[in-house]
Amino acid sequence: MVDDYTAKMTELIALMRLIGNDTQQCEVKECKRKISSTITDTLSAFSNGSGGWIILGLSEKNGFTPVEGFNARSMQESLSQACEKMTPVVRPTIVTCPFEGSNLVFARVDEMLPRDKPCFISAIGAHGGSFIRTGDGDRRMTSYEVDRLIEEHLQPTYDLDIVPEATRDDFDPVLVDGLLARVREQHPHVFADRSDTEALLDLQALRHDDSDGHRVGGVLRPTLAGLLALGRYPQRFFPRLNVSIAVFPGTSRDDVFRGDERLIASQTVVGSIPLMIDDTVESLMRWIGARRPDYPPDAVREAVANALTHRDYSPDARGTQVHVSVFTDRIEISNPGGLYGTVTHDVLANPHPVEGTAFSSTRNQFLFTLLESTPYPGGGFVNPEGGDGYQRIAASLREAGIEPATTRNDINTFTMTITKHRTLKHGSPSDVSREIMTLLERHSAMSVKEIVRELRLTPLAATSGLRELVKEGRVARVRFRDDPTQRYRLKTS
Repeated sequence: MVDDYTAKMTELIALMRLIGNDTQQCEVKECKRKISSTITDTLSAFSNGSGGWIILGLSEKNGFTPVEGFNARSMQESLSQACEKMTPVVRPTIVTCPFEGSNLVFARVDEMLPRDKPCFISAIGAHGGSFIRTGDGDRRMTSYEVDRLIEEHLQPTYDLDIVPEATRDDFDPVLVDGLLARVREQHPHVFADRSDTEALLDLQALRHDDSDGHRVGGVLRPTLAGLLALGRYPQRFFPRLNVSIAVFPGTSRDDVFRGDERLIASQTVVGSIPLMIDDTVESLMRWIGARRPDYPPDAVREAVANALTHRDYSPDARGTQVHVSVFTDRIEISNPGGLYGTVTHDVLANPHPVEGTAFSSTRNQFLFTLLESTPYPGGGFVNPEGGDGYQRIAASLREAGIEPATTRNDINTFTMTITKHRTLKHGSPSDVSREIMTLLERHSAMSVKEIVRELRLTPLAATSGLRELVKEGRVARVRFRDDPTQRYRLKTS
């Protein structure tokens, strides 16, 4: 097991030496004489984010080399004591690993479940003592971010909010009929003898509004969940609960926002969630190729459905749209609100979660339940198979020979990216090496960051490819005067 950690640590150090700084997922601290005073900031940041690695006894300013005189045993104990100063207590895996004649302390900090966040420095408290990882550093969380995490300790019920001024007439009768037919077919013992109104009340699509004291029993009004799943035009009440599509001319937003280019197309999609999913996918097919689409339509549909179903519908987020950004090499689908409940990055990436951990959690449980039986206008149902949408996306992309979708998660936003890249394209270092060679033919020298950005590789793929090229003697490392960044260029014959 220690050998596995040593290999991982060595891999991370090689990457940081190439890049020239530590990363979003890895923090390096010297700790020559005592534990760093900011170690608790990092423990908090990794626990509140997507997890990460800590290496003690390595000097960033000296090119990520071991610190002379570092006492690994003492610092391992100090790190354990620092973990006890956190609420909840952080329980990382801590090992001592050999590296270039020295012993370093290597720790893996896992992301905490949402119900345990925020993780904060006990002596300071949640407001002021909670941190999040941004870039290669730790940032103190805002009060808004802390409040949002605390809010998720209980099941949110924003989807049950009654929509003032709305009435049952704001429902689409076709969607209502389809829903009721479906639930009566699925659950005849529960719904067969219930009237339409009683069934809609049972499903929490309608609720009694008792705010008018002059009406005995109140007025029946749609809930937010009911209006979003079954409404004719929910945007009459919530103008920004829609989908915004932007088609960019290149691979970067900067081409439009800072350059002279214009968007190829833009569109706002409105209606109920079933209609917005249908219309969004139909629009995307026009831009990505309807006959031979660059992306599997089923994967795109599932990603859009997930964004609309699991987004944050709290009052603070109702002014924020779901954004679909189409680039020449990828599609990004972003929604307000990060991952919820037991679903973390590690769970998404692991199709076989550990025993005892629920795989599926949903922020909007009543909306989710309605959409399990809500029909699409053209047939089929929005979410007929329950909460394994991410696995369906993965299967669809795998079948099409496309790289797995990547995700970016923070407290405020969740983004899924589906790339055009085929799995064989970057399947081995040799494939990557050829692409790097072609790129360097057009440039005098490039850094790892520039290569990663230009070819849209992972840092690990880029460093593997460069290592192969350097070993073969086809690429040389270079540094320019007054510029500490390590770069690479083709060797001249």
